[in-house]
Amino acid sequence: MSILKYNEFQQFKNRLNQWLEQELDRLKGSLEQNIVFISYGNLNQRCKVWNTSDQDIKKVVKRTLSFLDRIYEKEKQFTEFLKVDIAYNIEEKLWSDVVSEVEKIKHNNHYRKGISFTKDFGICFLEQEIYGSSIIRGVAFDQPNFFDEKNLNDAIRKKYTNVKANYSLNKIEKVWLFDTQAVFFENNQLIDLISTGPENGIRVLKGNKKEHIKELVLNNAKFLHNEILESGRLVYGYFPAYNREIKSYNTVRHCTAIYALLETLEVNYNEAYLPKIRNAMQYAIDHLYKEVDGKAFMIDGNEPDLEIKLGSNAAAIFMFAKYQEIIGDSKYQKYAEMLAEGIRFMIDGKGETTHVLSFPSLAVKEKFRIVYYDGEAALGLLRLYQINQNSILLETVKLMFEHFITKKYDKYHDHWLSYCTNELTKICPEKKYFEFGLNNYLKHMEFIENRKTAYATFLEMMMSAYKMVVRLKEQGFTDLVNMAKFDKLKDLIELRVEFQRATGYFYPEIAMYMAKPEKVLNAFYVRHDRFRTRIDDQEHNLSGYVAYLNYFVG
Repeated sequence: MSILKYNEFQQFKNRLNQWLEQELDRLKGSLEQNIVFISYGNLNQRCKVWNTSDQDIKKVVKRTLSFLDRIYEKEKQFTEFLKVDIAYNIEEKLWSDVVSEVEKIKHNNHYRKGISFTKDFGICFLEQEIYGSSIIRGVAFDQPNFFDEKNLNDAIRKKYTNVKANYSLNKIEKVWLFDTQAVFFENNQLIDLISTGPENGIRVLKGNKKEHIKELVLNNAKFLHNEILESGRLVYGYFPAYNREIKSYNTVRHCTAIYALLETLEVNYNEAYLPKIRNAMQYAIDHLYKEVDGKAFMIDGNEPDLEIKLGSNAAAIFMFAKYQEIIGDSKYQKYAEMLAEGIRFMIDGKGETTHVLSFPSLAVKEKFRIVYYDGEAALGLLRLYQINQNSILLETVKLMFEHFITKKYDKYHDHWLSYCTNELTKICPEKKYFEFGLNNYLKHMEFIENRKTAYATFLEMMMSAYKMVVRLKEQGFTDLVNMAKFDKLKDLIELRVEFQRATGYFYPEIAMYMAKPEKVLNAFYVRHDRFRTRIDDQEHNLSGYVAYLNYFVG
């Protein structure tokens, strides 16, 4: 992304000059003053932001281009990241009203305005700066957002070194809110960014959507591969505003992250990933896999409180089975078969599951913990059945489905159950299973359509349903096909494909505002949980997008 040659730098300035004059002229009727921001920086630290303002467009443009000259002259090359914003929709508001608005925002980190604390924009922050420096925070996803006084003052002192006084939140009387129109410079192009709304500040998707999504998948696969340490353990995740690594660990997510990385080999077979993938699988065997009396379990937690989760056994089977499917090597099948016996140990004669056992006693710790474990367990058994054709596994899954249907598990709209139903209807194309699969998403479509957070499991659930409905058409169940709302399902898939990439992927234009951009660039994140960047956030997005690339036909 860096510009290394002087003539390239001059060409960039000419293009930017044209863009600035065009956009400022377009907006001039609604602006009392013209305000331009330059965000610039490199991979290893949070970007810096400079701004200028004047009533005269030509003066603003000239100052902006002169500032870029100074950056270039200082470095003798150009910055890795460069973003240009023009402020508009500038609105003076009482501080108390802004605080109230922020508190009422339904989801954390979703207040999408820039804020100036002075009328002349002498102390101001872009929306991306506000969250990159945690000026607005949410302690938990279900608690109100608030302004953090310490973080605000830290950000002011770092950005405006001449400002010595502290801002006291309860003494602020009014502020100036604003939106921006922006471009990001990349590969000698000015890329238009979306203005306002949930996707604010993220690049407009132009050209072939699937090619763009493929690029995201491959970039994220590289990110996830790099998170695998030499030991085979993964870096679990980050809270990127201050580059805080998440220190906990989770067996389910270790296994499903490797499973998703294996899935990306179906998009582009990158053999260079296999050594680390095998290290991660061996780590799971050496540190998390335990055999007990002819069956095996994956363990979680720390001594003396080790536990066995039903979902952990299933996730490990996904990983081993996907490796065998792609590579054609059955070396891990024996582990998967022992884990399947562990799953069957946790299912009773009525198809009901026990979710958590203590280890090593195998005493019941929690009969129920989270509904995902049931769908994961059924899917794990089916994935292994597709390899070894052990009829006991299929009969166990069918028994579980009788329980799911009786207890109306379709009300949970679970993505794992969607996966599982799709696989079961391949083997047993019975009407009751198709009906269950349809009900799993039909009553959730309005919720998905209106949801303003990037829940990646929505796309996973809908893509599994999509594959099932495509086959349903071939089975002759006309009444069920008419129920499926297939066109609506396809529209929702396209909606979530776009929404997830625009609200949950670290393009450089958002990563540059975090403490260490190189740590999170090309990662998927969860905005409403402090921009959390965890291995399962990569897994869920990758699985949904790989399915979209491989199976979706609009």
